[in-house]
Amino acid sequence: MSDIGASYPPPPPRPIEYEDMDSRGWWISVLAGVALVLLGLWLVTNLYDSVIVLAILVGVSLIVGGFVEAAIADDAGLGWAGWLAGGLTVAAGVAVLVWPDITLWALAVLAGASLLVAGLLHAMWAVSRREHPDWKPHLVIGLLTALVGLVVLIWPDATLLVLALFLGIRAIVTGVISVVVGLRLRTLSPA
Repeated sequence: MSDIGASYPPPPPRPIEYEDMDSRGWWISVLAGVALVLLGLWLVTNLYDSVIVLAILVGVSLIVGGFVEAAIADDAGLGWAGWLAGGLTVAAGVAVLVWPDITLWALAVLAGASLLVAGLLHAMWAVSRREHPDWKPHLVIGLLTALVGLVVLIWPDATLLVLALFLGIRAIVTGVISVVVGLRLRTLSPA
């Protein structure tokens, strides 16, 4: 049989690749990732007796993490969901810094609720954009963030040390992913 005149469906669209992304700001992703890893290690390894010091570290971790999430959201084209997730995390960090001596329960509820919402928004974006090359790491970050928020909400009487430990682990994971993405983009950066 002849294929002349046969109508074929158009090919599927090509998935978004790293080559399609603007790679000029690769160093921002690496720098923010390194800062998050260092902050996460600090939270995990420094078992301070002072609740105020831990509250300040948790607040700074939330703020840095929120800015990193917003930067990643901007680079990945996440739209309003990514900016909202990053903004909620930054707002929780600012609230913790403004009131470092608030009760542990209030701190846990504030941090837990913002992390749960931010994580769910991030995960929903990742699932809706499966053609994006980094949708799986974004899904992992979103689910990890939501899980941390849920644990904090379910266990509000936990000590700030436990909260700092969970946030430290989250900061390390997010920082490592940010460094990897930045280094991948660096290989594509124009010389």
